[in-house]
Amino acid sequence: FHFGEAAQEWAEAGDGLVVRTENEDGEVSEFGAEKCMVAVGRSPVTDTLNLDAIDLEPDENGFLATDDRARTDADGVFAVGDVAGEPMLAHTASAEGEVAAEVIAGEPAALDQQAIPAAVFTDPEIGTVGMTQSEAEEAGFDPLVGEFPLRANGRALTLGEDEGFVRVVADADSEFLLGAQVVAPEASELIGELALAVEMGAQLADVAGTVHTHPTLSEAVREACANALGEAVHTLNR
Repeated sequence: FHFGEAAQEWAEAGDGLVVRTENEDGEVSEFGAEKCMVAVGRSPVTDTLNLDAIDLEPDENGFLATDDRARTDADGVFAVGDVAGEPMLAHTASAEGEVAAEVIAGEPAALDQQAIPAAVFTDPEIGTVGMTQSEAEEAGFDPLVGEFPLRANGRALTLGEDEGFVRVVADADSEFLLGAQVVAPEASELIGELALAVEMGAQLADVAGTVHTHPTLSEAVREACANALGEAVHTLNR
């Protein structure tokens, strides 16, 4: 990984190719590779909507500001999905659509952005929800962190995939879960339990005290919460 660099161009070189990058200081680097994947990201398509007709103005990047009920600054106009900005995830767009429909129907619906999970389908997978330790600190919390390594999880060992961990972040005073990060096989599945915990305002003891099936990867979630409390059995406590 090379951060802070923007790809400028690429050229064929023998059986592979060379990618040239430039950083903020104008320094140019070259990287040889067999293949190059172009990931241009996503951008909102709002410039064709004639928003001036309803006095609705997007920001400088084309996004429409919304509240937790998917309402824009224009009365009766809702925005969901990528046009509403980050997090630009399919399940977020779906949830925003449901909230918008319920609000339009007069129901007291709202979306808690803090409890929206995300996953990266790499090997091993990565799952996240809520705050990291540094984000919790920036928000004014005194974070309490617990972690459990996959190499101490029986199911991970039988699968031969023991690289990774489950990390939880909680508020030290109240012990309410603020977020979690998972690097593990099926992390996209494991993060669901932690998203529920953040959404419902669960405390570390709620998850640590819940019996999980053995042997399963989900036991690592329980052990991470126990570790934050200094009560883990299968790893050293912090």
